[in-house]
Amino acid sequence: MKLYYSPTSPYVRIVRVAALEKGVDGRIELIDARAEGNDTEDKNPLNKVPTLITDDGETLIESRLICRYLDSLGAGPELYPREASARRPVLQFEALIHGVLDATVLRRMETRREDGTQSAWWDQRQKRKIALGLDRLEADIEAVTGAPTIAPIALGCALSFLDRVLADTDWRADHPRLKAWYETYKDTPSMAATAPGD
Repeated sequence: MKLYYSPTSPYVRIVRVAALEKGVDGRIELIDARAEGNDTEDKNPLNKVPTLITDDGETLIESRLICRYLDSLGAGPELYPREASARRPVLQFEALIHGVLDATVLRRMETRREDGTQSAWWDQRQKRKIALGLDRLEADIEAVTGAPTIAPIALGCALSFLDRVLADTDWRADHPRLKAWYETYKDTPSMAATAPGD
């Protein structure tokens, strides 16, 4: 398998942590999507990472789809429970965490726009999504992190990304249970192995 990636993408990191947890990371060749000659657009019309080329030559173009595919391959924990009533809450938490992550990316992009072109309204809208999403995750922390599914993987990567790119967001102050969980989870082997460089 070939994974087109960027070392700083939180979506890529979710896939890489999932691969480690499933024990299939050794079967994946990492290809820097932004390196000269590696035109991701040829594989993925959205020109986004992660993009996975399977051993059968199939192209998978979105992190959640890739994680579900990896879940079907390795041993390790069941990241997406097969039983419907157990699967639905995991998918719901995954969607919520990705929503927080998407809002974080949008805020980051807004801060990079030239002075005078930034939208305070847009920034506040994304900031509120992050806050409300984290509030819900704080309230449901045991359900989110109680089993080794995709939910804690996505949450750990999202909180790490928040720390890296939004210095004005002190999520720990209002979310003590998330803080306590993350302080332990961030040092797990799969998170440590995929930590982006500075």
